[in-house]
Amino acid sequence: MALTIEATNYVLAQYDRAPLDRAAFRAEFQLPYPDYYAVKIPEARLEDLEQYYRRAFAASTVGVTLIPHAKEFVEWCRGRGIRCFILTSMDPKAFDEQARQLGMYDYFEHIHSGIHNKEHYIPTLMAQHALDPARTAFIGDMQHDIRAAHCAGITGIGTLTGYNNPAQLAEAEPELTVPHLGALQALLAKCPATLARPDAICLHGLELSCHIGVPEEERATPQRLTADITLLPPCPFSAMGEDLAHTIDYDALSRRLAELAAAEPTVLLETLAHKLATCCVREFGATRAEIELHKYILPQLRSTAVRTVVM
Repeated sequence: MALTIEATNYVLAQYDRAPLDRAAFRAEFQLPYPDYYAVKIPEARLEDLEQYYRRAFAASTVGVTLIPHAKEFVEWCRGRGIRCFILTSMDPKAFDEQARQLGMYDYFEHIHSGIHNKEHYIPTLMAQHALDPARTAFIGDMQHDIRAAHCAGITGIGTLTGYNNPAQLAEAEPELTVPHLGALQALLAKCPATLARPDAICLHGLELSCHIGVPEEERATPQRLTADITLLPPCPFSAMGEDLAHTIDYDALSRRLAELAAAEPTVLLETLAHKLATCCVREFGATRAEIELHKYILPQLRSTAVRTVVM
């Protein structure tokens, strides 16, 4: 929040408005921000405001940190196949840079940034991703977030780690208010729906051929490997609508993994397992890939195997 206050005060200074301290900022700032500035600085043009704000944002030395429990929460969601999206008014380039720097970018199926009015936009987001209102919630720290949730007919969850205080959030009538994301995670963990195993695609015994082994002489001859693969798809089966684009083409995936295994010699089975799992996520859209890779080289063992998970 400190960076946002600093950038806002820079904008206000360009129009000879008094700066805001943290308490004043939380008390009066609201989204959509064009509406806020239309009252605060009615003579300003929106394009000028945005230019000043971006300039201050880029020049600031104030560090950006994650809100409490954010990383743990999105990791928990991904582990249970819960689809996560971002809807923010923040400048797309700035948000992209921050999300990558903080290691949060890959936890979200899609990021919708630069959205001035979330209330107007959220039905588009819902339709684009085929989200079921009865199974969707919007978590936010401002009245505008809760009102946007209600515009889409979904659950609005307020969190008190951001801009609005409890009284302000209460005015928007969220279905649930939590002190932080850790409390929300603890609550969701008790729900039967999140305790259930997520939808998954399983491939058993995929045959691979690879020049693999620590000694050079072992790598000289291709070996037979097999892979057991468990994938969390991009969306729940119930939302796929018989559309292959919403799932994982496991025939194409199987051929691609066989191609990767045969492409070049590999020393370690661990290296190959990680490469295959990464391909499942990056090239085929799995939100989580678990691979157990079997090698049949030691006569006294049925197989030697390694297991890895990539998200």
